[in-house]
Amino acid sequence: MKVLEVGGSLPRELVIDTLEAKQWVGLEAMRYWQELGEKGGGTRPSADLFIRINDVTSLSVIKQNTVLEGLIEDLPSCLEGAFDRIFSIACLEHIHTLGLALEKMHAALKPGGKFFTMFSPIWSAHDGHHLPIISDASGKKWSYAKSPIPPWGHLLLSPAQMEKHLCTRTDRHTASQMVYNIYHNQHINRLFTEDYIEYVQSSPFKIEQFQLTFPSKIPSQIQNALEIRHPSKKHFANNGLLLILSKES
Repeated sequence: MKVLEVGGSLPRELVIDTLEAKQWVGLEAMRYWQELGEKGGGTRPSADLFIRINDVTSLSVIKQNTVLEGLIEDLPSCLEGAFDRIFSIACLEHIHTLGLALEKMHAALKPGGKFFTMFSPIWSAHDGHHLPIISDASGKKWSYAKSPIPPWGHLLLSPAQMEKHLCTRTDRHTASQMVYNIYHNQHINRLFTEDYIEYVQSSPFKIEQFQLTFPSKIPSQIQNALEIRHPSKKHFANNGLLLILSKES
């Protein structure tokens, strides 16, 4: 099958040589990779061809294994109806114009095509802050995996309150950097579970599977505090989503 991978580019040895895809096209927002990928120990994706998505004028320029540099929202019309499947891991929580992105992915599929995605943590999860690796003045490294942020703290504290809390764990400059990444950095969209439900339900896709993933136990007092601070939101125990969506034949 011809597959479009949104927000990633799995290696050719896996997708072409092992899975025997007819074509595998990765779509990468390289600005995100450049800022966070290197800090996180990532490596530049490999492919037969790298091309900016805005330079794609026909299907003929796409090789069997290609990485497009750009956003799914900028999908050119020549790629509409070009793919049997869309595959996406740990990406949708980074897309700000999600309604448009879903429309573009629907357009990219052939009739009968399917879209599989799994992504977490989302903003409303206990660890949805997506803190990148940051070294403080003492040389100590903080990260998503080793976070000074209490569970659901990013949802319960204001930026000023969060900075005050972080200053008890690290220096003020580092605390300020963390606050920027938690609340202001544009690499995450800060959507709640309920927001994703609304976006998917209003998209042109047919929903085949909609599953909440990796639930966490949440103390009742924290649940109550979150519901007060974020009216109409309730799914704070949920960490992410697994979706299978299809385009009608």
